[in-house]
Amino acid sequence: MKKTNANQRQAAILELLSKNGAMKTTDLAEHFQVSRETMRLDLLELTNQGLVKKWFGGVICTPPETPDSPGIIETTVIDERMTRMPEEKTRICRKALELIPEHATIFLDCGSTNLYLAQQLRSLSGYTIINTLCGSDNKLIICGGVIDTSILSVCGTPALDFLRQLRTDAAIFGSSGFKANSGPTGLASDYSSIKKIALQNTLTSIVLADHTKATYSSPVQFADWSEIDYLVTDPAMDPQALERLGEHTKVIFA
Repeated sequence: MKKTNANQRQAAILELLSKNGAMKTTDLAEHFQVSRETMRLDLLELTNQGLVKKWFGGVICTPPETPDSPGIIETTVIDERMTRMPEEKTRICRKALELIPEHATIFLDCGSTNLYLAQQLRSLSGYTIINTLCGSDNKLIICGGVIDTSILSVCGTPALDFLRQLRTDAAIFGSSGFKANSGPTGLASDYSSIKKIALQNTLTSIVLADHTKATYSSPVQFADWSEIDYLVTDPAMDPQALERLGEHTKVIFA
């Protein structure tokens, strides 16, 4: 990444947070290729300006006091993401269900689109679902570890050790963007480790992502596209991005 000064870096931090929601200090430092201390000072300055605040071991942007407040980007957390493009996400999840056999054992990743899928699975039965916090008539398996309420999932070494013992018919992943990456990404390195284990232990890997995910990137890539069997998206994705993705994985439109 091109070297930036503090002002440029802080503006870029706000832009990343507006797209991705909560991010950890260590991941931001890695993304901008600076030391943790430099990133800590950047975040302290943004905190003093009231632009960010601490959030479950990381930071988020602070909501503006009024809708017209200049220079402040609204907070993006899981509840807010659920309100974005609900029709597209619903169609994506319905299409994804066509790829999953009945009575399958499913690893369900975190993310707003996957929460839409969890809601649709609530009306079905006969599946075994791993790693979801949503109620269902299906059999639910919750990994041990620490619940990160910002992403509605479980993280930590106990979760990794537990997942290593399981084999699934399908692993359904979300993504935090992939514009500048050769595969889908996540926000945090510790949770991306869970994604990697789930990917290794599944028969079919599926990424659910609306077209906007091709317009930005996040720091931690958890897979190459060649490791993903299907990308389910909506038809509004940029044609050049689709051409690039189609060289490595099967793209299915919802």
